[in-house]
Amino acid sequence: MNTQPSGFLATRPGHHTGMVLLLCLLLLCSLTLVGLSATADSTLRARIAANRQDSERAAQTARTALIWAENWLLDQGGSAPQVCTPPCGGLKLHAAGSLPVHPEREDADWWAANGHEGGVDPLSGTPLLALPAAGSQPVYWLLESVHEEPAADGTGTLAWYRVLARATGRGDRVVSVVASLLLRSWPQAGHSADSAAEENGSGCNPSEAPPVCGRVAWQILR
Repeated sequence: MNTQPSGFLATRPGHHTGMVLLLCLLLLCSLTLVGLSATADSTLRARIAANRQDSERAAQTARTALIWAENWLLDQGGSAPQVCTPPCGGLKLHAAGSLPVHPEREDADWWAANGHEGGVDPLSGTPLLALPAAGSQPVYWLLESVHEEPAADGTGTLAWYRVLARATGRGDRVVSVVASLLLRSWPQAGHSADSAAEENGSGCNPSEAPPVCGRVAWQILR
């Protein structure tokens, strides 16, 4: 006699066990995918943080090289340097408009051929300051003569220069290039500089109002 109530279906003994196993497998797959996604996200965040830190390091080194190059030029005495046509001996002072439109895109070999290594006196080749180069490439700087005109008092020359500095990160793919516009005065032969300029041996007088010495503007090129 069939005692099963009408409307109910018979189930096999192992049916529920198989469903539980399938659900467990799906749950394990989901947890595995979530774990892999979290690991990949953590790795990506770590790489982004490392690249950002590398970029900041390269930018800081480029700014340090720029300040050093500016101070070196401001400390020079005598008459104004003359522009030269490469290959140049001593200071490589480029004429206005002679540099590429985008020097920040040039490679390290171009910078080495047309500029100077940061922290090294271009006239004597003497290392004056050890700049922290993060990558295998040295830190470089360039100098371009932008404009010159006689000083108002007729005793010297006012000169504007564009100073550029380049530094790389650890992988040498991270490149930072900064530039500034520098103004300084040069005394004419036969005219003595004032006391403030005589202290550093140059014709630059930072105490004048407005000063005819120092950075006028700066920008990040890369």
